[in-house]
Amino acid sequence: MLQLAEVVYLLVYLCTIRNTFTSFRICEAVPLQSEKNTTGILQLRPCWEKEEFSIIRECTPCSDYEKTVHVECTFTGFVEEIKCTSDHTYRSCRSDEMEELKFWKFEGIVVLVGVIFAIIVMFRQRTLDRRAEQKVRRQLEAI
Repeated sequence: MLQLAEVVYLLVYLCTIRNTFTSFRICEAVPLQSEKNTTGILQLRPCWEKEEFSIIRECTPCSDYEKTVHVECTFTGFVEEIKCTSDHTYRSCRSDEMEELKFWKFEGIVVLVGVIFAIIVMFRQRTLDRRAEQKVRRQLEAI
């Protein structure tokens, strides 16, 4: 007879399989991109994706005033000013200097964590070696 834990695992497994096949059927019902009404999609796209544009002001950090006025500043904290043929707008951007700083911070943290764990492994290995040595010493003394 199956134990309770085995029955629970079996039910979870069967539900997972059922959900997998059910999701395939749901995905089949979604219309393809070509079947959708593209006029509504074009209206939602920003002007720099639809037409020619020029960058008036390069990617710069947002001032306190810009953070309150422009929604684009909330995403990355940087904004660039763009002039499209039909519109003048702002878009969120990523600063190369900030991205490089984030990269080096990440690399520094990875190296620091690696060094810390290497030290922990060395101390653990010494502890285990001492324990093994003491165990062998006790066995030899018992003879």
